[in-house]
Amino acid sequence: MRRKLVVLSVLALAGCSSTAEQPQARQSSVTVSSSESSASQSQENKPFSDNPTLAECRGLMADSKEQARATAEDCIRAIPAEDLAGSLLAVGVTDYDQAERAVDLGVRHLFLGTGTDFSMLNGHGDPARSLASLQERAGGELVISVDEEGGLVQRLSDVTGELASAQKMAQEHTPEQVRGIMFEHGKKLRDLGFTMDFAPVLDLAGGENIEDNAIGSRAFSADPTVVADYATAYSQGLMDAGITPVMKHFPGHGHATGDSHMGTVTAPPREEMEAADMVPFAELSRLPGMAAMVGHMQTPGIDGEGTEGAQTPASLNSAVYQLLRAGGYSPSARGGAAAAFNGPIFTDDLTGMKAVTDSHPGPEAAVVALQAGADQALTAAGAISVDDTVAAVRQAIVDGKISAEHVHEATIRAHLS
Repeated sequence: MRRKLVVLSVLALAGCSSTAEQPQARQSSVTVSSSESSASQSQENKPFSDNPTLAECRGLMADSKEQARATAEDCIRAIPAEDLAGSLLAVGVTDYDQAERAVDLGVRHLFLGTGTDFSMLNGHGDPARSLASLQERAGGELVISVDEEGGLVQRLSDVTGELASAQKMAQEHTPEQVRGIMFEHGKKLRDLGFTMDFAPVLDLAGGENIEDNAIGSRAFSADPTVVADYATAYSQGLMDAGITPVMKHFPGHGHATGDSHMGTVTAPPREEMEAADMVPFAELSRLPGMAAMVGHMQTPGIDGEGTEGAQTPASLNSAVYQLLRAGGYSPSARGGAAAAFNGPIFTDDLTGMKAVTDSHPGPEAAVVALQAGADQALTAAGAISVDDTVAAVRQAIVDGKISAEHVHEATIRAHLS
């Protein structure tokens, strides 16, 4: 009888031990399951993938809320900086195959100019080899630009019809009429596949003929106020049509000596520039939706750390970019000094203008301009290899010559509109 009791006691203890451990095991199992569920839920709620692309980031902007833009910006900052090398370039292309190659290298801005095969314009050739096809290949994120000022600088006259020069517009039309003219012209550009126009010219009329300083009739007027009024109307017309305007050539080419296409060009001293040439830029710096282009003129008095403005093209001078970004120049402008400028900043063409190429040939100029503060280095002439330029910019990012912070912020300014 005693032996039976012992056996029963042992069995009872064993049963109690088993029963006590089971809730603990179940609790552990529940904890693991909860953790896995939380991780899964977190992954599902993440607004972008672990390895986002620029197209994915831009897609987040479909929601117009401010939070959507903040998320898109975070998405771009999650992309390795070196993978965005192509997004820092605006590349001139002559035909579809060249454009396709640029897109495959990560370039997200194509420039169509003199010598381009315009059969790739939407509605003017094989749809499979059109700008729309390139947009699809790039995930719908391409900026496609043209240098379409009117008058002497008009690339599309055979397609869109003649557009008057800035000088003629100001002589024959009111600013409101110019806004309407550019709205109609902008609609034509948009239908062809363009998203940006490197215009208007904000330079003052400093010489009688274009041979004097490459501006001539490209300027609206010699009066800064008149230039600002007409350039504002011109820009608003383009924006009304869905085209981004680009004010150029900061800090002002109108009174510069010579033609930057042919060699070194020098602007007047900074004090004179702020009192006149920079005034239109100060006024348009407050117009939302603008982009800007920096010229190649040397700028005495706009000096940076280790950079003398009188010896350095503006497009390679960090002090010029800092001045445009910070604002505060030309306090005599209507409405006061220039506002801080938050739009994308382009260089003028770095490959076909001797003011730059004589000292910085090939991809080197793009690297130096981006180091100086440009958001987009324009290689419009197609005189250098796109492969070599992307590779040079990528290596400069890897080497820390172009900071990752600048790469991300430049990409945000240039590609999140």
